[in-house]
Amino acid sequence: MSVVYRPARIEDLQRSGELVVCSMNELCERHGFGPIVTVRPPAFSLFSLSDDPDGLWVADDDGEILGFAFSWVCGDLWFLAQLFVAPDQQGRGIGQALLQRTFQHAMSAKAATKALITFAFNGVSQGLYMRHGLFPRCLIYNVEISREALMRRLPEGELRCVPLDGT
Repeated sequence: MSVVYRPARIEDLQRSGELVVCSMNELCERHGFGPIVTVRPPAFSLFSLSDDPDGLWVADDDGEILGFAFSWVCGDLWFLAQLFVAPDQQGRGIGQALLQRTFQHAMSAKAATKALITFAFNGVSQGLYMRHGLFPRCLIYNVEISREALMRRLPEGELRCVPLDGT
């Protein structure tokens, strides 16, 4: 399989929307929520394709869309509206490659502010975005450990609270 990253075309938008729905529902089901979205007409991506086409990208393998990234610029705001990779294609660097192309879109537009919305429980996406300097405005980090495992790892003595700073 040879993935080609190319600008999205109008004929890609419906299939890309289907990929987004499939990916979101798979993620939500994996976390116990069940499916939450359905396929809709691609109104916003159609608008964006005509208004600012540099932010829409697909990862294509011989006509099959494996991933879709969609960013939009308004003034000095860059907004990553969608970045999804087919569940069976995740872990291959496709999301990383698509994100790089949308960041180029932000740089070309000289965007001063970068924003996105993602599920708090999507640790993989959270990690990808944080590795690229996009941190949550609200602290939403998920940490999980059993009490027994934590107690085995703690040093003797009391726990203490240490405020976090920018470093």
